Amino acid sequence: MNPTLSGGLAALSAELARAVATAAPSVVYVDAHPRRDASGIAWDEHHLVTVDHAIEREDDIEILLADGASATAKLVGRDPSTDVAVLHTQTTLAPLPRAGIEQLAVGHIVLALGRDEDGSPGASFGIVSSLDGPWRTWRGGEVDRFIRPDLNIYPSFSGGALVDAQGLLVGMNTWGLSRRTALTLPVTTLERVASALLSGRRIARGYLGVAMHAVRLPETLRAKLGRDQEAAAIVVDVATGGPAERAGVLIGDVIFALGTHTIEDSDDLQRALGGESVGATRTLHVLRGGEARELSIAIGERPDGE
Repeated sequence: MNPTLSGGLAALSAELARAVATAAPSVVYVDAHPRRDASGIAWDEHHLVTVDHAIEREDDIEILLADGASATAKLVGRDPSTDVAVLHTQTTLAPLPRAGIEQLAVGHIVLALGRDEDGSPGASFGIVSSLDGPWRTWRGGEVDRFIRPDLNIYPSFSGGALVDAQGLLVGMNTWGLSRRTALTLPVTTLERVASALLSGRRIARGYLGVAMHAVRLPETLRAKLGRDQEAAAIVVDVATGGPAERAGVLIGDVIFALGTHTIEDSDDLQRALGGESVGATRTLHVLRGGEARELSIAIGERPDGE
């Protein structure tokens, strides 16, 4: 055995163990849904952030702490568009120090931390596999940076921390923003959303008031429209009194664009309806009876629970 290599691996192992030991006391188990395990991250001494998709109860939420003690928490606010929820507890928490992620790079070592229903901590080890700029979630949430780690995100790790090799918070891991893989919400997005929720502000999201299914656009229609998109979204329901009804949208209309945004399915529409769109008037491009039509629509604000 190469003693230099052995020593280097031993040193790396010890550093990673120290990073876990640094961060783990700030990661709790959150029991707020009968079928979805989740973790949470101590944000300050009496608040924690977790994933919105694992919050069914708003009061009497049980949390398990690093020392094995249990406590209760209640919901302060939630933003489904970024899958962030903020909880309050009377118990004193140990806030997790945050990393400056400006220097984060593909290939950097990161650790995913979570806590299970027995209160035991867990960790997985990997690297940052992909980084990109700002993006919009399928529900229209604005995220400052795309971060995809190459490591295991176990079921209870959703809502848990992604930390760097020093144990500093890089972001929150979630299964709620992609149908294919777990992603990490960067700490900068958590700071923005948590600040808004703690101050009592709503995170605005655009709303049309339609239910849709994706449909294929035949080649003849694509040629007629002069567009190369292969799909669009057919309206199967229109909310009474909603923006779409007021604009004259009918069941059976096929939406293929909203303003400059191409619409191939409901996810595309959600991405086009960010907070900045609320109150704006956009052109909704639809097919009705095989003919293209333009409808002027005033975008509303999505009601709670929608």
